[in-house]
Amino acid sequence: MKKITFFFGLMITMALISLSCSQDDDQVVNSSPEFVNLIEEISSLPGQTFRIQGTIEDAAGIRSIQLENQEWFLDKSIVKDSLPTTYQLDYQFKVPDGAVENSEHTILLTAVNSGGVATQQEVVVTLDADIQIPEITINSPANGATVLIADGDEIQLDILINDNRELSQFTIESELLSESISYTGTSANYQNSLDVDVPGLYSFTFTAIDASGNVATASTEISVVEDLNFRRMYLADTDGEAEFTSALAGYPYSTNASTEAGEEGYVFNVRYYAESANTNVRFVAQDTGFGPFVFGAHPEDDGELMIGSDETITPIVLPEIGYYDLSIDLRDLSYSVTAVTNLGTPNIAGFTGVYATGTGMIINGQSIDAYNPAASAPLEVDPNNPFRYTATVQFNADNGSFIFVGNQENWGVFWRLDNSSLEDASAIVPQGGIECGFDQQYNGDYMLTVDIHLNTFRLTQL
Repeated sequence: MKKITFFFGLMITMALISLSCSQDDDQVVNSSPEFVNLIEEISSLPGQTFRIQGTIEDAAGIRSIQLENQEWFLDKSIVKDSLPTTYQLDYQFKVPDGAVENSEHTILLTAVNSGGVATQQEVVVTLDADIQIPEITINSPANGATVLIADGDEIQLDILINDNRELSQFTIESELLSESISYTGTSANYQNSLDVDVPGLYSFTFTAIDASGNVATASTEISVVEDLNFRRMYLADTDGEAEFTSALAGYPYSTNASTEAGEEGYVFNVRYYAESANTNVRFVAQDTGFGPFVFGAHPEDDGELMIGSDETITPIVLPEIGYYDLSIDLRDLSYSVTAVTNLGTPNIAGFTGVYATGTGMIINGQSIDAYNPAASAPLEVDPNNPFRYTATVQFNADNGSFIFVGNQENWGVFWRLDNSSLEDASAIVPQGGIECGFDQQYNGDYMLTVDIHLNTFRLTQL
């Protein structure tokens, strides 16, 4: 009997101890957790990381926070033994790559205080984020163009702005003009004419912002002159405008501007290769087309330049296949043409040909997917010119880059490009330069032409 009495007494004592411990864990409180400044709606995309942010407050102290979403296998517990009265929630989570765009998902947040009192809050994640920046197309003025001071409207602004969702704002910044315009919809066309009576180099910066806050910028500069003085000059060897738009890189051909005193902006020269007899060439003062300034030959006076605004200007004719040195002088509107002969063959130690190496391209049917001379793709040498190489090109990736090498054994002979952006590249640089890259997969077939005597590079859509 004494044993039974002792046993029941022990059981009662343990129950009292257990109840006391339970009361210590879950204290009697008269408050509940409160979510403050919680971002309740989040826009994201599959594969992107988003952040759940907010403040949780409770005078009784916060014991734990739970984040849950069964579909995404999210089950995160944050336990705070120190029982803070304020907790700054900042949790990052990556959306599964296989999630469906434009779908909606709810994450349940549960905050528990020291007394075991819980408060729940939902955060809705919609996979519809807009991360694409607007597109700015500068129709006019062409970058680097030169215009003459006349009777007004010297600079014509024609800017097209596009966005995949919704435009918001467009700004123009220049010493000639500062303007900000609100736009709605997915497309807008800004046009304006400016009177300029002071010669100078004028820069314009254009900024487009969409409704999601994505920002795009573009810029152009234009020279306004009182006479025929240009910062840049190019050589065009086609009779129509199509080549200016179908060429992805390297056309029209850049010329060299004289740096001699009194010749700056007036005298330009270039070495050029005529692929066929009776090749027509013209000098153009902008890289977007024949207008507004194009220079050709006087139809009656040999060596005299004529000024025009389109391809109808009489061309300078190169009578034979081969290299020529051409020069123009705008001070007296004259030009000269000199044939270049006896160049021989390339004299480069270790050189066996021109090969492309890099990623994201197909050269003459061969894919290149790594920088490796042994796996480089050969270009075809011109049977009539040992300095000239060609290849058909396709793009098979959204991004990539490339250079050229002079053999398939080592890096002893190489050419990089003069610009890291494909569309801005115009020359190859022997034993120097920079890897040339692209960030979109261009459609169609292209003709690549490389001249290791001229160090020129041209990529034109077929």
